[in-house]
Amino acid sequence: MWKSTLRRILIAIPQLIVVSIIVFAIASIMPGDALGGMFGEDGTMDYETMRQLRIDAGLYDPMWERYIRWARGMLRLDFGQSLIHRRPVIELVGERLSNTMLLSTISVLMIYAFAVPVGLISGRFRGKLPDKIINFYNFIQMAFPMVVFAVILMWVFAILLQWFPLRGSVDVTIVNESWWIVMRSRINHAILPALSLSALAGVGIIQFLGNEVNDQKNLEYTTTAIGKGVPLNHVYTRHIFRNSLLPIAAGFGGIIVGLFGGAVIIENLFIFRGMGNLYVSAIGQRDWPVVNFLVMFYSTLTIVGFLISDIALTIFDPRIRIK
Repeated sequence: MWKSTLRRILIAIPQLIVVSIIVFAIASIMPGDALGGMFGEDGTMDYETMRQLRIDAGLYDPMWERYIRWARGMLRLDFGQSLIHRRPVIELVGERLSNTMLLSTISVLMIYAFAVPVGLISGRFRGKLPDKIINFYNFIQMAFPMVVFAVILMWVFAILLQWFPLRGSVDVTIVNESWWIVMRSRINHAILPALSLSALAGVGIIQFLGNEVNDQKNLEYTTTAIGKGVPLNHVYTRHIFRNSLLPIAAGFGGIIVGLFGGAVIIENLFIFRGMGNLYVSAIGQRDWPVVNFLVMFYSTLTIVGFLISDIALTIFDPRIRIK
């Protein structure tokens, strides 16, 4: 397993290099830049002054020089400085990372706490009323785009019932309060966005787990256990469920990647100050050092996520060895 893991890491290096070249090239040929957005190009600043600022920022250097300078900085863990915020990129992203991590963690907990037992019920009672109700729920859930579902949640739970905040990542009225009060406010603000993120991912787990449980319950080892008098609940929770975890383990890395990707949309909808919100604002402001770093972060996360899935498969089923 360790040889396979090392080989995949080594394969990921040229993949990331190719991604970095493509990302930097696209950012370089895009019209406009951060300086134009900051100072305007409508006559508020004369051409020579604007040109000198761009020369000082290295925006007129050849693309290959700018890429090498940027790549060397990345290797030194120097990710540059935001042209808009005038702060190091890593510092700016670090402030948002905790919010996105909190949002993704709550989403993962919601996904598995709901989808795993529901999927087990669906497979156990295949073709019966509980399974039909679950299938109807899956059909309705898949019919709603994530954004539409998020808007419905906002209208019901934030506007009508007023159980959760409508937007933001923490209550702005909290000043000099204890750590627990701040964390409770952050969790309260993250629940609705997390529900929006976890809805579609949960549907996939329910379907895969339900199908796997239905297949496992008809195998010889299951009928043998039942014939020996093993309680039915024990058979499902200890034997069938354990052998049905492979699809969930295989999709764990993909779920993490999907949550971070979906957060780009959801964080902007809820005005949640996370990395997704920063990514969209950086694109709008042509703040390419921030955009380049975040794209590379998401690319690395995708590779690591699927590597985690491969490792999880070997943990849940030692018979699987990727050579």
